[in-house]
Amino acid sequence: MTNGLYSSNQPVSTDLSARLLQLQEPPITQVTTLGWLIFAVGVLYYCFAYLLRVYPSVMELDLRSYFHITASEFGLLTSFYYFAYAPMQLPVGVSVDRIGPRKSLIVACIISTFGVFLFAYFDHIAFSLLGRFLVGFGAAFAYVTALKLTATWLPRKYFATATGMVTGCGMVSAIMTDMYLTHLIESSGFKHALYFPLLTGLFVLCFIFLIVRDKPKKISSTPTICEEEASALSYQQLAHYLKTIIRNPQMWLIGSVGALLYLPASVFLDVWAIPYLRNVYHLTPQAAALGVSLMLGGWICSSFTSCALSDLLGTRKKPLMISSFIGIFISAALIFATSMPTYLLYSLLFVFGLCCGPHPLCFTLSKENNAHAISGTAVSFANFVIMMGGFIFQPTVGKILDWLWEGDMINGIRSYSAHDYRLALSILPIGLAIATVCTLLIKETYGAQK
Repeated sequence: MTNGLYSSNQPVSTDLSARLLQLQEPPITQVTTLGWLIFAVGVLYYCFAYLLRVYPSVMELDLRSYFHITASEFGLLTSFYYFAYAPMQLPVGVSVDRIGPRKSLIVACIISTFGVFLFAYFDHIAFSLLGRFLVGFGAAFAYVTALKLTATWLPRKYFATATGMVTGCGMVSAIMTDMYLTHLIESSGFKHALYFPLLTGLFVLCFIFLIVRDKPKKISSTPTICEEEASALSYQQLAHYLKTIIRNPQMWLIGSVGALLYLPASVFLDVWAIPYLRNVYHLTPQAAALGVSLMLGGWICSSFTSCALSDLLGTRKKPLMISSFIGIFISAALIFATSMPTYLLYSLLFVFGLCCGPHPLCFTLSKENNAHAISGTAVSFANFVIMMGGFIFQPTVGKILDWLWEGDMINGIRSYSAHDYRLALSILPIGLAIATVCTLLIKETYGAQK
């Protein structure tokens, strides 16, 4: 066998890495077990990437004090993740196909972990911006590589299940990040929490190095996603396909709608939710983290059912329109209500999460709005436009807060009023309202794929 995975002439080592290198060609059940193990490490890296995306929101006040920055600078700091992550969505698929998932994950994990080190070790804003950029660059490989491992190591019948597991596990990772880091800050201090992602990255890197392997030329008779269906593009082909996609007005409309529908995640959950709940509703850090976790829980529940409902109802547009329309009123209630009991606040956050679940249908629309040959590139382009929303709107909220700031200071850092937060985050219902209207202009693609 090739690719260094199997060798029939060497003894079996007790070391895990060596054992994976020296396995005989196993029967179907063993290949599937090995495939699930390798896939699990891919999911682990995706969870690590999700941790890197959200963990600054837990320590917003501490980070502003540590780096001596304002709200707009904090928004810029967090958005530098997307500055690298968004454009990398276009070439990352080609890169993974060319160098393989093992090397992709190793290089990506080293880059993102080094970015975490720069972010944690230096208290200068320039190093922190560079660190967040590197974190986003490395995290950009997470989802695509996890799917690549799914397609090459698991039987075809498990692909949809495994894809849902990747997304769901990422959101569970975000929940655990919010809860654990909030506790860690309380018990051990801010600096310990700042270095936690660095230790996690080193831990994940060891698992990647020991376990992940590229697909051998022959595993078994169990069918996986065949090479003909997942053939690698060249960068020249990618550029040609992008020109075709860019000329399609529907793609810009779908990407823009997706970016606006993703604002509850990219702007609220990823950065401003915990500061907002802490300052406006006067929740403790632990209670604010619980509120964010409930919203993520609603998102997880909805994400597993909304796409199935789309197929059942025979429509892509209606779930997006209904969820965004309801989201307008839920977000408006969360932002503009002067007060509400905690149980009602938690309930609204959970329902708000439910409204976010149909968002992946934007990827389905982008796929079905293009010829099959360029559908993968179309999804990457849509994801690029969607993720650019985080880069644009995260610092926008911070700029609005600084513009509304009336000069209040607490412990040497700027303090913003509840009124300031409400006005700054009013972009959520406004964005969802625009998305609802724009969805009317998107062509229905169910049953009419090219």
